[in-house]
Order: sequence, then structure tokens, then C-alpha cells
Amino acid sequence: MSQILPTHRVEIGPKHIAEARKAAAARTFTTSNPLVFADVVEKGLILRVQAGSAGWALKWNGRTRSLGKLDDVKSAKVAREAAQQVRALLRDGTDPAAFLTGKGAGKGEAEALAEAERRTAIASGRWTWETLAERYVEYLSKPRTTSRGVIKLPSLSTAAEARRYLTMEATAPLRGRLVSDLRTGDLEEVRDAAEKAGAKAASRQFVAYSKAALSFARRKHSRVSGLEGVSRWWLEVEKLDSTIPAPRARHPSVAELAHVLWVAETTRTMPGRETKRRTSDGILCSLWWLALTAQRAGAGLSLRKAHVLPWPGGPEGWRVAYFPGEVMKAGRPHAIPLPPRAVLLVERAIAAAARKDSAFVFPTVRTTGDVADTPMTKSSPGLLLSRLRGRPADTALCEEGETDDNARGPDLLDGIEHFSPHDLRRTFATTCGDLAVRGDAVSAVLDHTQEVDTGGRFAPAATTADITRLAYDYSQRLELKRVAVEAWTGALFGACDAEWASHRPKGPRIALGPGTPIPEWFPWYRRMAIEAERRAAAEVERVRREREARGPLRLAALGNVRPDDEPDPEWVARGERNDSSR
Repeated sequence: MSQILPTHRVEIGPKHIAEARKAAAARTFTTSNPLVFADVVEKGLILRVQAGSAGWALKWNGRTRSLGKLDDVKSAKVAREAAQQVRALLRDGTDPAAFLTGKGAGKGEAEALAEAERRTAIASGRWTWETLAERYVEYLSKPRTTSRGVIKLPSLSTAAEARRYLTMEATAPLRGRLVSDLRTGDLEEVRDAAEKAGAKAASRQFVAYSKAALSFARRKHSRVSGLEGVSRWWLEVEKLDSTIPAPRARHPSVAELAHVLWVAETTRTMPGRETKRRTSDGILCSLWWLALTAQRAGAGLSLRKAHVLPWPGGPEGWRVAYFPGEVMKAGRPHAIPLPPRAVLLVERAIAAAARKDSAFVFPTVRTTGDVADTPMTKSSPGLLLSRLRGRPADTALCEEGETDDNARGPDLLDGIEHFSPHDLRRTFATTCGDLAVRGDAVSAVLDHTQEVDTGGRFAPAATTADITRLAYDYSQRLELKRVAVEAWTGALFGACDAEWASHRPKGPRIALGPGTPIPEWFPWYRRMAIEAERRAAAEVERVRREREARGPLRLAALGNVRPDDEPDPEWVARGERNDSSR
């Protein structure tokens, strides 16, 4: 038989509260047999004592909700107000726990109510700022199809950049907040904080990515994100003028670039440093590669060995470099023709790689530990340029642009305006313009325009046949690109020949006959070409000597002579010997 609980229906007042306190102190009642005062004024309000605890609760719709301990809610009036508020929240579908916690912490009613509504919305799946960032990055990381049925390949670098700026330290005030509660000023505060901290690029990029992410949320997930029917207020947020960089016009001339390459090749150990670590051939090759191909660093250095392809029907010695859409800024496959000396550079880079089993032409320079096979970072060629300008090995000693001679080494590129590897694309375009190269050929190499007749309809290339088809497809316009590539590489190698010749030791010239050592001051591409020619000549000589050692062919003894006394050409082609002892 169940025990009858001692429940008293009363208008709870001070004497009942005092009795509850006394009962809790004496631990007169247990959890299974509590003392309960049911208020007749506010329906569902009870004051309950069990063991050493006394507290208020509200019974509503078959459930009991705690309103707080007696020490927190000290009067019946306050308890009745709390019961009314909690009942209203429950009717609206809002979890009152956060409201009560906020009130107990001294928050105002409006603030506590807002927190309760926020937590309820989050529990129901509504997006917070963190959810928005995660969903948008996920969206950028997957292939997607446009309304016209065009497959747009993901850009992993863009996704990584979006994550960086949407979750950077300055976004802390947005964390945990519902997307539906944000307003223009919230984004402006983050923008301004980043600019004030000196992170101008971060301030600028935050504006761009936050606007894109919010537009994505309203377009693709309006209800669950909380933006259904909301005006696009975020489009009003603008970048600060102080964070917008002036249009870049810097670029080295082709002669200056040749000098930079000469300094890089001949200065392997940076002066003014305690460390004597030499610049690797792989890093040097990466700088040459970006100079010769005028590609963006991220895409250019991601080249795989399997993507250096022959060019059927192309000029002798030329090959094709293929870049899949996922590494390209435009998100579509790109291919450029490679002249023979650029092919030699690929061979040099592969031979110089510390990791011989890498799938990449320019693999990461890290070889210790459990390092995945990844391409060289796009910052590597830029860091080489910085070191040539005296950047210290310990960057904490000196920020870029400072002139503390005690921290920085000598500037080996003094007299040449600072430039980045990306600026070499401008050198390429400017030089080609000076050489009267047609503009569409220049743009095609730079991948600045949508290739004709493709419609952008590219699926990821999964097989060698797919890659070959995309690399050679007529839409890649290899012959057109060859016009610009040939003019540019011819100009650059010509300037390099002049630069290297200007540093040639004085004295009589030496004829480079067979066996003559190749002078050290020869540029690498001439050395490699001479070595290749010597290897080919040595192979021809080896074959000739082997044939001489076999002696003359005596075809007639085996009856392989035609009636007209001429040897059968098939036997001659096979090089069969007429040896009766065999």
C-alpha cells in the first residue's frame, strides 16, 4: 500500500516558509515522503521539503519544473511571479531553465528571457555563428551543381581560408549567438576590432566571408538558420577604406628577375646568419617554376608527376602540365604547354626531391616524422625571397620591413623593388605585352578567362584517360597558350643567359668538347642540356662499338641473299649475324 504524502493546500505565506525551513533543518521528511505546501492562489505552485532541501516548483501539463531553492526565492510573491513566467515560457515552447538560472544570477527579466529563448532555439537546431561557419565551410569543401547543371569543383584552399576568418579570435563576441539575432553592427564590431589590431587583411576578408556565409544560409537553409523572410541586412556591411590595399603595380622586370634567379642559385647559404643551412635545389626549382609558368603558387606547386604529360602532335621536346579544377582558383581544369627547358626543370626538381616516392614534382621539404605526402607550401618560394633580402632565421627578432641591421642580414636584392611570387604573373603579362603577344594567349596561360565551348561542365578527373582528355581537349587551346609561353620563356632564358654571362670569369673561352668539364658558371639549364647531349652521344658511340665488335654480317652463307645478290632487309634490320657455329 502506497504512503499518503503530507500535502497541504494553503495560501502559502511566511509561516509556511518558516515551517519549511525548520523541517529542512531537522531533515524530518524524506525524498519518498516529502512535505508539500500547494498554493491555492497560484495554481500548480508548490513549496516542497525533502530531506535537507526546501524549494519551489511548478506543476504544469503533467510535469514538475523547479523554480529554485528557498534560499534563492525567499517569498511567496516572488515564487508566484516566477511560476507565471515559467508557465508562459512553457506554453510558448521555451525551456525555462536558462531563464531561471539567469534570474538566479541576478540578470534582469528581459535578459534572462532572451537567454532562455536562445537556448531553446539552439536545442531545436537553429544555427549559431559556429554552426554557420561550419556549414559554410562544409559547403565550399564539396562539389556542387549550379542551377544550370554545371558542376563546380570544390576549392579546399578557399574553404580553409573561410574557416580561418570566420573563426578567428576577433569573432569571439559572435560565438554562441543565434544567426537570427545578429545585426549589421555585430559584424562591423568584428571588422573594426581586426583592423584596430593591425590585421587589415583579416578585417577585409571577414567582411567578404561573413556576407557570403549569411547569403548561403538564407538561400539554402533559411528556416533552420533562422533567416527565413529576413532582409539581407548583412549586405550593408562594407570593408573599411583603410583596409583596402592600393592596386598592386609592382613587378620585377625580366632583367631584374634574371638577377634574382642568379642570386638565388649562387647564394645557397645566407650571409649574416648563425645557421649555415643551404637552400635546397627543390626550393630553387619552385621559384624557377613559378617564374617560367606564371601560375599561382598554390596551384603551380601542387603539380603531380603523373600530370606532366606528353603532347601528341606538339613541337618536339614539348610537354603539357595539367592542373585539376580543385587546385585552380576558377575551379576548372587548366593545362599549359611546357617548352624543353621547362621540362628540364621538372626533371631537376624530381631529382632534387628528398622524398623520391612522392607523387608531387615539388613535394614538401619536411622529411622527418610521420609526414603525409603533400606538395610544397605556397609560401616556400616567397620565404626564399625574404631570406635573400636579409630576413632573419628567427622572425621574432625582426618583423618584415624593419631595418635593424643587428637582426637582419644584408639585402642581396638591394635595388630591386620588393615583390612576391604572385607578382611574377604581372611580369609575365607585361613582358608578353611588350613583345606584342596577343592578349587572349596571355589570359589563357594565366587562366583569367572561361575557356570557350566547355560551359564549365567538368567532373573530377578520376582516371588517366580522363586527365588526358581534359589536358588535350581543344578547349584548352594549347597552341594558343604556346604563343605566350614561347615568347615569355624565350625572353626570360635570354635575360638569364645575359645575367650569367655578366658574371663569367675573365680569361680565354674554353671549347666544350667531349670530356671537357662544364664550367660552373653555366646556368643549370645549359648544363643539363649539354649533359643530355653528351649522354646521347655516348650511347650512340656505345652502340657503334658493339656493332663493330660483332664483326661484319655474312648473310649469304645462310642463304638469306636474294637472287639479285642483295641482303634481305628484314635480316639486316634485325642485325642477325651469319655465324655458322651458332
